[in-house]
Amino acid sequence: MTDSSRQTTPTSRLGKTRRASRPTVAVVGAGAAGVSAAFWLRKQGADVTLFERADSVGGRASTVWRHGFGFDIGAGALPSTNSHVLRLLREVGFDREVTNRGAVIGVLHRGTVQRIARRRPQTIAGFGALSLRSKASLWRLGFDLARMYSAINYEDMSTAAPYDNRTVREYCDVHFNTEVRENLIAPLTRALLLVEPERTSVVDLFAAMKSLLVADHLLTNPNGVAAFLQRAVEGIDVRCNTSILHVTESDGSVDVVVDGATDEPTRFDGCVVALPARNTLEVLPHLDERRRTYLKDLEYSTCIVVNLGISRAPDENASMVLIPRHDDTGLAAVGLGHNLAPGRVPPGGGILTAYWMTKWSQDHWSCEDDELVSLTSATIERLFPGWVTDIEAAHVTRWDPAVVASRPGTFRDLVGFSDQADPQSRVVLAGDYMAQTSVNASVAAGELAATRLARVLTSNYL
Repeated sequence: MTDSSRQTTPTSRLGKTRRASRPTVAVVGAGAAGVSAAFWLRKQGADVTLFERADSVGGRASTVWRHGFGFDIGAGALPSTNSHVLRLLREVGFDREVTNRGAVIGVLHRGTVQRIARRRPQTIAGFGALSLRSKASLWRLGFDLARMYSAINYEDMSTAAPYDNRTVREYCDVHFNTEVRENLIAPLTRALLLVEPERTSVVDLFAAMKSLLVADHLLTNPNGVAAFLQRAVEGIDVRCNTSILHVTESDGSVDVVVDGATDEPTRFDGCVVALPARNTLEVLPHLDERRRTYLKDLEYSTCIVVNLGISRAPDENASMVLIPRHDDTGLAAVGLGHNLAPGRVPPGGGILTAYWMTKWSQDHWSCEDDELVSLTSATIERLFPGWVTDIEAAHVTRWDPAVVASRPGTFRDLVGFSDQADPQSRVVLAGDYMAQTSVNASVAAGELAATRLARVLTSNYL
């Protein structure tokens, strides 16, 4: 394994219990966490039903197609450091269907793109957004990442609680000058979390560095990140366009109430709830008060994602360009999807993906899609003249919630969250709030939830 997280691959086999029938399990939510939980439970012998209110699986890792362009509407690639994702890829036989792409990050600086290649620290020498003195101070980032490395656990980030005592801005004020903060660290924070460094826990900065900047390469597939999640649910009863109202545990079983159903609640032997915090609270009205309080107090960022399919790809090899706030307060980053997976564009074409900050997204939430496309193309053209050629396709996605926007104390409050649950409960949580929100953390949450529920069902089903 490439990180410090525990090995949690389920080992028990529910299909080998003394009963002839298999235990039935409901999984609510078919994002990365729910798909992971459903896969591992089915692998152990459970009869799994996966519920999803959208029309397809994948959640924030989905790709949509418009006129020959494959648009990532959330996660666009998987860093090679994603150990839980790599394990699931191998298990579903998808590891041979991904390609490795270079991991180059750009930062806009005085009208040009300055680039850093991950795992090639020598490229910082040519990074024109920083002076030699500023570059020399970056040793501190490497030193603190090494110090914090083992505490960044993608299953349960409460292990990083001892470091969760200041904001990114406060950390920068101690160790770096304004140039480093505004030309490198603030753009990175904004792009990953969609909120400003003045309110973000420094733990999130280093979690992002461990996941992204240490990666040898990015894993992609021409069909999109969600392609491996779709493979993982083959053979599972997936019920899309289905919303769950309530999940209640009683009398050695779990009742799942489907929105619009006229019959009695569907009864299962166990259930995994793989939803963001807000939705988890809605479907679990009887969740214990301590965990309910933690989930209620969590803050999420909001994001409008605008994808543009253009006729001619710009001459730029970065997979993403970060936007400093002195250049634009609303735009966090521009992704270049054609550099991640060339098979997602017509010959010669390109994909520009704008990720808008929380405040901008909230202010423009009610705008029509055409207006958002117009605002996005104008902003990108202002920042990168000549990039927006003929727009042949476009797609707008509104994410609320987007990702957990941690503040100092978030990971300290997480300590003991999992241990507060009844170890014999047949309802297990697998949300995006146990670590920094990512596909890897979500897959890890689903895997761990499957392990815990399998343990309960095995002990009660024998």
